[in-house]
Amino acid sequence: MHGNIPFKMTQAAEGQDNSDAIDLRRLQDFFHRRWKLILATAVAVMVLAFLVILTIAPRYTATAQVLLEPRKEKIFGADSILPELNLETGNVDSQLTVIQSINLLRRVVEKEKLTQDTEFGQSSQAGLFSFIAGLFKSEDAADTKAAAKADSAIPGDVLRSINKLRAALEVTRVNRTYVLSIGVTSEDPAKAARLANAVADAYVVDQLDARYDAAKRASVWLAERMEGLREQLRQSDEAVAQFRKEHNLQNTGLGVGDNKVTISEQQLSELNGKLITARADTAEKRAKYEQAVQVTSHGGNLQAIPDVVHSTVISELRKQQAEVARKEADLIAHYGDQHPLLINARAERRDIDRSIAEEVKRILVNLKNDYDVAKSRETSLQTSLEQITGQTGQDNGVAVRLRALERINAANKTLFDNFMSRTKITQEQSTFEEREARVISPAVKPNAPSFPKKGLVEALAGVVGLMLGVGGAAALDMLNSGFQTARELEDKLGLPVLGSVPLLSDKDSKVDGKTLDPAQYLFAKPLSRYAEVVRAIRVGIQMADVDNPAKVILVTSSIPSEGKSTLAQSLAFSASKAGQRVLIIDGDLRHPSTSKYFGLENNAGLVDFLTAAVALDAAASNQFGVTVLPAGMKSQNPPDLLGSERMKHLIEKLRDLFDYIIIDSPPLEPVIDAKVLAALADTVVFAVRWQTTKRETAAQNADYFARTQKLAGIAMTMVDESKTPRYGAYGNYNGYYYHKYYSN
Repeated sequence: MHGNIPFKMTQAAEGQDNSDAIDLRRLQDFFHRRWKLILATAVAVMVLAFLVILTIAPRYTATAQVLLEPRKEKIFGADSILPELNLETGNVDSQLTVIQSINLLRRVVEKEKLTQDTEFGQSSQAGLFSFIAGLFKSEDAADTKAAAKADSAIPGDVLRSINKLRAALEVTRVNRTYVLSIGVTSEDPAKAARLANAVADAYVVDQLDARYDAAKRASVWLAERMEGLREQLRQSDEAVAQFRKEHNLQNTGLGVGDNKVTISEQQLSELNGKLITARADTAEKRAKYEQAVQVTSHGGNLQAIPDVVHSTVISELRKQQAEVARKEADLIAHYGDQHPLLINARAERRDIDRSIAEEVKRILVNLKNDYDVAKSRETSLQTSLEQITGQTGQDNGVAVRLRALERINAANKTLFDNFMSRTKITQEQSTFEEREARVISPAVKPNAPSFPKKGLVEALAGVVGLMLGVGGAAALDMLNSGFQTARELEDKLGLPVLGSVPLLSDKDSKVDGKTLDPAQYLFAKPLSRYAEVVRAIRVGIQMADVDNPAKVILVTSSIPSEGKSTLAQSLAFSASKAGQRVLIIDGDLRHPSTSKYFGLENNAGLVDFLTAAVALDAAASNQFGVTVLPAGMKSQNPPDLLGSERMKHLIEKLRDLFDYIIIDSPPLEPVIDAKVLAALADTVVFAVRWQTTKRETAAQNADYFARTQKLAGIAMTMVDESKTPRYGAYGNYNGYYYHKYYSN
C-alpha cells in the first residue's frame, strides 16, 4: 500500500551515505557514546602497566664519548709509514666493533674484576632486561662463541663476564660526526658510569698499543732493509770509481760531491750556453730588421717602428716640431701667408722634418748592421761547437756508460738516505705516544633510570588502552543487534516509521511530586514530548490512507515487553483528548496487560461476550473518558474465539459506535493471535523496542503485515532520547528541537 515508496527513498539515502568513505559525524557520535568505556579501558591498561613497572628493577645507563681525530700535521716533518686512523664511514663504523671486541672487553673485565661482581659475574641471574638485550644481541653472541672457540685460553668465568658486559654495552656513532658514544647499563648508577669510563679508557689504550706495536714492527723491518741498501750503495760507488780509473776520466773539479765533469764536457757545456744566447740575440735583431724592411716595402709609417719610437733624438725633434707647429698656427692667426715671420717658421718646420727623416734612415741602417754582427757571432760559435764535438765524439760511448753508472749510484744513495731518515723518524715515533682517540666526555653517574622509561611506557600503555577501548566499543556496537534510531529502522526494514516514543524516566514522569505512568502523563502533560509523539503516530495512521481513514487499529509487536500495550493505551487517551469516541480492546487473552492497567482483569470482558455469557454493555466500561473492553475470563482457544464470526460481527457493530477502535493484541512471535486479529483491523501499528528487538525478528514479523497491505507503519518504543543523538547519521534530534521550540 505504502511500504515501497519509503523503501526506495531510504535506499537512495543509504547509497548517498555509503558514498562517503568516512563519516566524521558518525565517528564523533561513536566517541561521544562510548567515551566512558574507551577511557576506562585506557586507564585500566595504564594502571596495569604501572603495576608491572613497579615489579621491574630500574636500570641506569651512563654514557662516555670518544673523539676520533687523526693527525692533521706530521710531528716529525715527514710522512709516516705507520698505519693511521682512516675516518671514512666504513672505518668509523668498524671502530664500533673494535670497542665490543673480546680482547678489549677482557681488559675491562680483568681491570674492574667483574668476575667477582654479583651482576656481571657468575652468580648473577639473568633478568628481564638481559633477556630482552639477548634478543637483540643474538648475532654478537654467535660471534662471541666463535671467538671463544678460536681462543680457548680465555677462562669460562671471564668469558661469561665479557658476554654480560657486551649485553649491557651499547656503542653508537653520534650522527655523522667522529664522536663515538659508549653507554653501559647497570642496576647501580655508579657502576654504570665506572664501566663506561673503563671501556672508553680501554679503547684509547688499545689504540696506543696498536700504534706502538706497528711502530716496533716497522722499525725492525727498516733496520733489516737498511743493511741491504748500504751494501748496494757501496758496490755502486766502487763501480763508478773503477770505471773512471780504467778510462782515465778526469774531471774539472766542478759539480756536487762525486758528480764531477771532464774538461771536454765543461767546454762543450759553455759553448752550448753561449750558442743558445747568440741564437736568441740573432733572432731578436732579425725580427727588428725584418719588421723595418716590411714597413718600408709596404710604404708604411717608419716612425712607428719600436726603435724609432724609443729614440731620444727622434723624441727631441718631435718636441721641436710640435713647438714650431704651434708657433706657425699663431702667426697664421695674426698675419698673412706672405708675412716674413710665417715664412721663417715654415722653413724651420721643413728643416726639422728633414732631420727626423735622416735620423730614421740612420736607425734603419743600425738595425741592419746589428743583425749582421749577431749572425756572424752565431756562425762563429756554431763552428767552434762543431770542432769541440768532433774532438769528444770518440769519448761518447764511454761517457754514456759512465753516466749510467753514476745514475745508478745516485739512485742508490737517494734511496739509502730516505730509508736512513725514515728509520730515525720511526724509532722516535715508537717512543712517542700520539693519541688518535681521546675521551671528550667522561661518563657521570646518572640520576634517572634509563629502563624502564615510566613516561614512555605509560604513554604507550595509554595508546594501547585507547586502541583496545576503541576496538571494544566498536565490537559492542557491532554486536548490538537492535535498532538505535528511527532512521536506522526505516533504512534497514524499508518500512515507514510513524514515530519514536520516548522513554519516561522517573524524573520526567513526576508531576507535582507524584510519579505517573505514560498514559496518565499524557493526560497531565498534553504538550509534552511524549504526548506530541503519540499525536504524530496517530496522525501518521490516518495519513496512511487519507481517502479511507482507519478506524480499527491493531497494535502488536514481535516479542513481549516491547511497550505495545502502553502505546495502545496512549493512542486511546490521545484520541480521546481530541474529542473522539474511543474504544480500546484488550485482545491479549493470555496476558491481558491493558485489563490489568485499568484494574479490570477480574471483570467480564471480550471472552465473556464471545461466549455469550454477558452482553456488550456489561462487558465494556468507561475509564478516564475511554471505553475499555477487557479480556475477560481465561480461554483455552484464543485464536478460535478471535477469529469467530461473532468477533467479526462485534467489530462491525463497534465501527458504528466509535470513531477510534484500538486492539491491543499479543506479540506475533510466540502466538498467532495477532495474525487472526489483523484480518479484522483496518491497519496495523507494529511496535519495535529501541536497542532491544533484534533486527532479524523485527524484519520477519513486520514483513508479514507489509505483505497483507495493512501495515500503517512502525512505532519505535521506549527510546532514550538522551542517547539517540549519539548514533551518527541515524541520530534523532527531534526531542532536542521539541524542547528548544517549547522553551521559547
